[in-house]
Parts: sequence; structure tokens; C-alpha cells
Amino acid sequence: MEMSVPIAAVNGIEIAYETFGNGSRTVILLPGAGCQMLEWLDPFCEMIAEQDCTVHRVDTRDVGLSTHFDDICPNPGEEIQKLHNGEKITPPYTYSDMVDDVVALIAEIADGPVHVVGRSMGGMIGQRVATLHPDIIASLSSVASTSGNPELEVGDSKEVQEFFTLPAPVGREEQIKRAVDGDRLFSGTHFEFDEAADLKKRTDMRDRSDDSNGGMRHSLMFMTTDQVGEYAIHSANLRKLNLPVAVIHGSNDNLLNPAGAVDVAELIPNAKLTIVEGMSHELPSGAWPQIVPAILEVVDQAQPRK
Repeated sequence: MEMSVPIAAVNGIEIAYETFGNGSRTVILLPGAGCQMLEWLDPFCEMIAEQDCTVHRVDTRDVGLSTHFDDICPNPGEEIQKLHNGEKITPPYTYSDMVDDVVALIAEIADGPVHVVGRSMGGMIGQRVATLHPDIIASLSSVASTSGNPELEVGDSKEVQEFFTLPAPVGREEQIKRAVDGDRLFSGTHFEFDEAADLKKRTDMRDRSDDSNGGMRHSLMFMTTDQVGEYAIHSANLRKLNLPVAVIHGSNDNLLNPAGAVDVAELIPNAKLTIVEGMSHELPSGAWPQIVPAILEVVDQAQPRK
């Protein structure tokens, strides 16, 4: 399938995206924190594109070929340590900035309302694009994501906490190995983990861009957000959302508690919740037969195929 790799100048920065297909429905795929568009694997994009869709997978700000913020925040690890020490810091960007990026990108590349599919952080951004700009969104699929309810346990296990406290990897090979180790951890054991395919994906990502600092700056955005105040506003907005919504989550997600997805589904009127039994935080190909139809169901509901 032919792909293009353009760069869009939007919201004062550059956002990279790749396109699959040429269907009548436009689908925007947003990745998780610290992850590039390649997190949405080619075959997954093609499965959706084959159903009368034009699919754009996106590098959000600070990852991949999109604008990085090394000049504004060159040492995010030091900023994170300041937060742990009780100091106040100003992050290089906020939720609102990332939402504005997506809104501007949609205006640049799409003709009419689009279908947003976001995983993990991408789901959080997608939810806010939909609630704050419902006129440009036809449907929303929130995948392996959360409402951000501070009263819910995050869900990360002791093993996950230990993984995130490991010393930062040094050099290309260590970075790739650590990324694969993380994918294996967040894939769980119910579905087969394709070690060779994941190694290729992570090698391609690392050779495309070193996003170590970008991922930490994404974390800074979360860590400096007023979780209680943000949830109060966001939950009220979700209750008013009136468009087809799919909420998709793994029953064994060891990073984001499935309760966060249930909360999203309960807040949004008529949202459809799909719990993929045995799936963790990653989206293994073995789960695609459940994930893709759930996404296409709301796409079809909002905009029938031609």
C-alpha cells in the first residue's frame, strides 16, 4: 500500500504523519506517551484502511519526526527530580497544547469531521479533542486509556513500578533492548509476544528518532497537571459528549487500570465498552479481531461506508 510521509506546519510546530488508503472516512491514529506513530503497526493501519477509510497515523509533538522541545527543556530528568523534591516547575507544554496540535492537524489534512482513535495518552488527548471540538469529530475510539479519575488506582503492578525506576539506558542498543523489555512486560502473557517483530519495530523507532527526552517531557505534562481539577472539568465534558464512542481496554492492563476505561464509558452517554479478555496495555495482533471491529462499528455508525 502506498504511503506518504508529509510534515504539517500546525500550531507553531511541525507534526509528521503517514497515510494509508484513500477511503471516504478519515481516521486519525494517536499514539501513547513517548511513542511514535510506528506504534500503530502497518497491518493494523491497513486493516482499517481497507474498510473505506483514509488512515493517518501521527507523531505527536516531541516524538518521531515531529518537533522536539530539547531547546526549551533540555534536561527533563532533572525537572522530574525537582518535582520529586517538592519543587514547582513549568512544563514545556500542556494537555491543551497537544489538543490544539490535533485540532490544527485535522484542519490541515481533513475535509469534514474525522474519526479519532487514540491509545493510552493518545486516548486522553482524543477524548479532549472530542469534548472541546465536537464539530470536527465524527466518532471517538479510546483504546487502553483512562478518564484520569484521581480516585481510581493507576493499576501499575510492583513489576511495572520497578521497571520505571530502572536506571536510564545508555546508547542505542540499550535503549532498544529496554523498549522491547517494556513492550514484553506490557503485553502480558495471554497473547503471544512476537519478539522479532517487536525488535524490528523498536529498532525502526530508535533509528528514526531518539525520543528518550520527549517521553520524559510527556511525563512532565502528566505530573504537573492538577489531576483533581482536570478531572472535574473533563468528566463534566464527557457527560455532554454526543457522538459514537468506543472504549476498548484489556482486562489485564498492568499500566492503566481497566476501571479508568469503565469510568470513561460510564461518563459518556451511549458509549460502547469492549473489554478484551487477557489483553494487557499493548495491542497484540491476536487481539485485533476484537479491537478493529469495535473501532469500525462506531465509524460506521457515524459515517456509513460508500
